[in-house]
Amino acid sequence: MSALEESQSPTSVDLSDLEQRAKIFAALSDPTRLRIVELLTTRAEMSGSEVAHHLGISLALFCHHSKILAEAGLLQIRREGQTKFNSLNEALLRECFGRLTLS
Repeated sequence: MSALEESQSPTSVDLSDLEQRAKIFAALSDPTRLRIVELLTTRAEMSGSEVAHHLGISLALFCHHSKILAEAGLLQIRREGQTKFNSLNEALLRECFGRLTLS
C-alpha cells in the first residue's frame, strides 16, 4: 500500500437512523460549513489550506468546521505526508437529500 492514509470517516452511514440524519443536517446548518460543502462540490479534493484560502477564513476555523463535517460522515479526509486532503462523501449527500423528495 502507498504512503497515503485514509481517514476513519465512514464512507456510508445508515440513514435509517434518525439521529444520524439529524447530525448530518445539524452539520449543514452552519453557513461556513455550507460554504465548505458547496466549494468541495466543485473540486475532487482540496487541502485545508486551499479551502481556507478560497473562503477567506483561517485554517483553524476550517479545521473546526471540517471536524464537524467529518464526524457527520460528510467529509472524507486523506492524509499525504503532513497534508490532509478533503473531499465530500457525495453518496451520503445524495442519499440523505434523496430521502426528502416528495411523492
